[in-house]
Amino acid sequence: MFQRVQTKEEHFMFEQLWGDFCEERSLTFVERNLSPERFLLIGEGEKFIGTVECARYKEPDESNSEFFYPFSKHPVVQELGSKKVYEIGKLSIDSQFRGRGHFKHLTAILFIHALETKADWYIAVLTKRMYLYLRFLGFRAEPIDDEFLLSEKVTGVPVRIEAFAAMKHVYSVKEFRDVLKGNAYAQKLLQQNHKNIMLT
Repeated sequence: MFQRVQTKEEHFMFEQLWGDFCEERSLTFVERNLSPERFLLIGEGEKFIGTVECARYKEPDESNSEFFYPFSKHPVVQELGSKKVYEIGKLSIDSQFRGRGHFKHLTAILFIHALETKADWYIAVLTKRMYLYLRFLGFRAEPIDDEFLLSEKVTGVPVRIEAFAAMKHVYSVKEFRDVLKGNAYAQKLLQQNHKNIMLT
């Protein structure tokens, strides 16, 4: 399903996968955050097929998302100052494995991350394609500004996502809930947090 990136080899594989995605989409490979939490998506044959990373959003100068959009200057982000805000970045699935249902595992990663960190909000610059896909799936990814060009090939949408609302939606969709029910660690986290989080 997925694994946390820890070893040098895993970091190398992460950067290779993300670098390939950047090359495919003519995106700038940005590395400003010094301590992100990285995850590798695992597909058929135990092969690494995708990436996602999360990092606490505090200092704009250390934010990868801030490189693409000035979140720190936007009033709706400024009003989250006292909240636990994380940025989602480097979200990719290898082109050979798209459209095969792997996105639900990326969703599980973010669900687990939200439980672990007790996140309040997430911010991200999503590709327009990903933004529309999330909307299709019923997620409330709130655009905070107009879309803009990330590259010649990709349009970006700056968004904020309320963590609890996203988690509740994930758990309401059988396809996503089944993945979480099959993950012992996710179930353990849910049990530990059941007094503070009511998803049903």
